[in-house]
Amino acid sequence: MSEETIALTRKGIQAFIETDFETWFALASPDIKLYPRDDEPGVKPCYEGWDELLEYLGNWYSGWQDYIVEPVQFIDAGDWVIVDAMETGIAEQSGLRVEESFAHAVRIEDGKFVEWRMFGRLHEALEALGVET
Repeated sequence: MSEETIALTRKGIQAFIETDFETWFALASPDIKLYPRDDEPGVKPCYEGWDELLEYLGNWYSGWQDYIVEPVQFIDAGDWVIVDAMETGIAEQSGLRVEESFAHAVRIEDGKFVEWRMFGRLHEALEALGVET
């Protein structure tokens, strides 16, 4: 893993945060695979390609009145970059404010995001990807 890959991940996460999907999709392979958290209700185990990724993101964002992602740490994990992030939002239906830490792992090939895995906590991502701390 190189500093270039970490920088690309930072750029992709920043585009995602700013809902700059034009930039984000320019960094993503058309064949990208997204794996939501295992415990996330009502989702498929895997979303493949841009159309399905947009389907997932549309459903996710529709559940929030306000939603912010703040990266806390970027971890070089061999073939993966793990992003530990604080996510804050106001739930659309209940109006409750939610603030939780989540981890995302991305795999990049030939300068494009090819896989995106979501985890509840950083330790879950590290364990699932076999990263020793």
